[in-house]
Amino acid sequence: MRNSTIAAAMAIAAWSACSTGKDVLDFDDGVLDAALPSGDGGVLFDAGADASSPDAQSFGDGSTATDAGASCPNFAAGVMTGRTPLVGITEASGIAASRRNPGTLWIHNDSGAGPRVYALSTMGATLAIYDLGGASARDWEDIAVGPGPVAGTSYLYVGDIGDNAESRTSIDVYRVAEPDVKSGSPTTPSTLGGVERFTLTYPDRAHNAETLLVDPKNGDVYVVAKSSDGISPVFRAAAPLKVGTTTLERVAVLRFGVAPLVGNRTTTGGDISAAGDEIAIRSYDSAFLWHRAPGVTIADALATAPCPIPLQKELQGEALGFASDGSGYYSVSEGSIQPIYFYARR
Repeated sequence: MRNSTIAAAMAIAAWSACSTGKDVLDFDDGVLDAALPSGDGGVLFDAGADASSPDAQSFGDGSTATDAGASCPNFAAGVMTGRTPLVGITEASGIAASRRNPGTLWIHNDSGAGPRVYALSTMGATLAIYDLGGASARDWEDIAVGPGPVAGTSYLYVGDIGDNAESRTSIDVYRVAEPDVKSGSPTTPSTLGGVERFTLTYPDRAHNAETLLVDPKNGDVYVVAKSSDGISPVFRAAAPLKVGTTTLERVAVLRFGVAPLVGNRTTTGGDISAAGDEIAIRSYDSAFLWHRAPGVTIADALATAPCPIPLQKELQGEALGFASDGSGYYSVSEGSIQPIYFYARR
């Protein structure tokens, strides 16, 4: 094998070792799930690629899978910590752990529910309800917590990014400083002021999307497209975000539904850890984690071999978010009185 082919092979073998618990890299048949060039420096995984093909040796920018030696983290199976409340949440589409309020999860509904976020305890008790002043909610799909214009302040980012018909001319991301939930009410919504609206357009065409990521290192915003064929471009809006219209930059392409991203093809949510060292993206039935080494961009991290991570079977699972202290991650499904699962890091 040429050097770049060996690197790609090692990356896939590392993923295989992580998913099976084996310490030995095993190359069975000389035909590997290799990385095809995406044309933009991102990685497109193709299970049918032959590693001997020149097209299967790089990511389109001369780079190869370089993180083959990174070990996969170990998480326990999901344990139910509580359920979403009977009143208010019927289509939980996004979940994010608060940085300002320990033990608090931010959750919102899918389309048609208005610009409202709920602060819940990890057991599902409603702590406070907030409406985002001046915002609208065409199809809210994900929520994240990250940095913003004021140093030392954590912000909520809500992605109005859903587009089942792929017909929207633009999408919106809203940002507002995280409130102290002690000032809110569990029954009467409060209105948050100072909400910023960022209008984003894709560089190519309209996409449906349900995954919003915010880099805790620099505030860059990422949108991961949801596609029935599993090919999911990843787009970036670089910080500092500007109020008004910004054209997204495509920085990577992932392919779900084939090895190593096996399972359902459609992405439904994700998050970046508070430390910025892990990225997780889920579908309806599978979830994957990418390690991010210091100094590595999100796009470059996504070009390394992913680790499969546990995911409970859910009615219509659409949300995943890391615990703010790095101790694990949460998932939740659409539907009434749905379980909130926690997956503890071992």
